[in-house]
This record gives sequence, C-alpha cells and structure tokens, in this order.
Amino acid sequence: MDIDAAARSVLVPFVAQNGRRLGARVRYYLQLWRARNSFREYGQRYPNPLLFVAGLPKSGTSWLESMLASYPGYQYVTIPEAVAYELRTGGSHDFDLPADTFERFEDALVVSKLHVHGSRHNAQLLHEADVPYVVLYRDLRDVAVSHYFYVRRTPWHPEYEDYRGLDVEEGLLHFGRTLLPEFVDWMRSWRERREPQQSIELRYEDLLDDAVGEFRHVASHFGLDASPATIERIVTEHRFATMSNGRSRGEQDEQSFARKGVAGDWQNHFTDAAKELFKTHAGQALIDFGYESDIHW
Repeated sequence: MDIDAAARSVLVPFVAQNGRRLGARVRYYLQLWRARNSFREYGQRYPNPLLFVAGLPKSGTSWLESMLASYPGYQYVTIPEAVAYELRTGGSHDFDLPADTFERFEDALVVSKLHVHGSRHNAQLLHEADVPYVVLYRDLRDVAVSHYFYVRRTPWHPEYEDYRGLDVEEGLLHFGRTLLPEFVDWMRSWRERREPQQSIELRYEDLLDDAVGEFRHVASHFGLDASPATIERIVTEHRFATMSNGRSRGEQDEQSFARKGVAGDWQNHFTDAAKELFKTHAGQALIDFGYESDIHW
C-alpha cells in the first residue's frame, strides 16, 4: 500500500465518523422539533404518541420504522447517544438507553427505532414509561450475510477495516467468532424480559411473507388505524421495488441499503465451515426461535 492509499484508509473513516456524529446531533434536535410541532396538530388522534421498535441489526427495522412513520404526524427521532455509541463500538445492540429517554419525547409524535438489547435497564425503562413496543428479529444466518455486505460498503463503520479485505466466507467466519454470540444474547434478552402485555415479537421473515397481515398486527398493537385500506396503502408504498428504485425482491445490489430483500439468502453463501461455527454458537437459538427443527441443517 502506498503512502497516499494508507492515508486515505485512515482519513476517510475518520472524516465519515465525525461527520456522522455531528450530523446525528443536529438531526436529533430538528427531528424532535418537528415531532413536537406534529403533536400539536395530530396528537389528539393517537393513544400512543411514542412508537418504539427494538430491532436486531439487519432485521428490517428501517422498513418497519418507515411504514409506522407513514401515519400523519409521526416523525423519526434517533437519539444521538445511540449513534455515538455505534460509531465508538461498532454497534448499538448492547446499548443502554439514557434514563431520561422517554421524558425527552413528551408532547411529541415519535417513531423511535433502535437496536438496543433487552437489558434489565432497558426493559424497566419501557415498563415504567408504559411505552408499547415491538421486538423485531431475523434468522441470524441471514443477519450475518447482510452485515458482511453492509459493513464492506460503509467507510464510517468501525468494523470497515476488519471486513473490507475479506471474501464472503471469511467475513461470515469473522462474524461467527465475534458478533454472533452477542446477537444470540440479544434475542434471548428480549424474549426473557419483554412485557407480554406491552410488547409483541415480530420476525422479519413473517413480515416478508405476509406484510399486510403482520403490519396490521403491529398497527393494532400501537392503537393506529388498522383498516384494510390504510394497511394496504402503506404496505404498497413500502414494497421492496419502491424502496430499491425498481429492483425485484431477490435482485441484489451490494451497494444498496435494501440489498436483496429476501429470506434464506444464507444458503447461497454458507460453507461447511460457516455452518459448523454457527451451529456451535447459535444452533439452539435457531431452534428456539423457530428457524430450524433440529441441528442437522
């Protein structure tokens, strides 16, 4: 590597990370201002001004967030602490919410999507604030594939240097040795601690198979308009072809956030070595969460 290339490999991620950190704080205050203005106009329509989604990374959380924000008045709001934590550590899947998180959203119409885990702290905050929420997860093998392609095209990501020189097999093995056990813990933490009357579980695969039915369930949980016409309109507006500039589901674009939009893509990439590693770290979890009936896959 020449000197200029070496300098760029350090400078580009540094500039990207700091730009994103600053932008996140500015965007947060703008989002919150809009959410409070919206509350004054639309707040009386909704029983729940805050819609909270705790999603496993790469599990369709942005898709669900976008559909929820289609209801008049609701605004995306992302707290800057979560962004800063992700930039510092490589992910927010083990992030604990600030104690005043839900106080910040008073008198505002907010859709908040975060990758926070189901720690005692986070579960208790949601319980005390009486905030309804959805826990969204995905087959961990597909999460690994999606994570590999996502990090390789994201210079600001702290793991970019770890992944950019790896082929798919090497990338999946690296994920299996590093993040996979933490993501298994993420799924188990929410299943163990979520409040059943206050929350629902949702699988990305079920949302793909029956977007209308699953989103109707989510809308009803949040007390939103779940009429057939409304649900059909929102789902149609957020179908994969619309969000990927016309690509059909399954048609890959490695540079797009909406890369492929399918379930089971792991079967196109997993080698025997990757299978064995994932069976070791996530075999029982895949059974417990309904992705496999036994360890022989």
